[in-house]
Amino acid sequence: MPSGVQKYSVIVEREGPNKAVARTRGHTLVLNAEKGRGEAGFNAAETLMSALGACLMTNLNSLAEKMHLAIDNATLEINAVRLDDPPGISELIYVLTLVSNEPTERLEQLHDLSVKWGTVTNTLTHGVQTVGTLRIERP
Repeated sequence: MPSGVQKYSVIVEREGPNKAVARTRGHTLVLNAEKGRGEAGFNAAETLMSALGACLMTNLNSLAEKMHLAIDNATLEINAVRLDDPPGISELIYVLTLVSNEPTERLEQLHDLSVKWGTVTNTLTHGVQTVGTLRIERP
């Protein structure tokens, strides 16, 4: 594999008519798999929003340490606007609240860099080619 390339793998398995479980590296995420419902777990849009949150929080933590910034707490509230025809998320809007005594300019720089160096933020901003294959197995 070329330098600077990482690969990720997640297995999502259906567990009944309304639930699926995503698995990777010994971790699980319960997903709702019933359209219009949400009792079983995160729906697809919420999972996408959570990926954005995980990306930003990971970068905030890493960059704050590198920049020697003391962050007492960070909260990310993410909202989405979904269109029906065709279905898709047209907007992701977030508010990042940082609790810190650090200078405003440094916290703004932390935020800017967290977005700039985010795998998910860049994917959402620039799009990604998605390639799918159907494999059929008979019982």
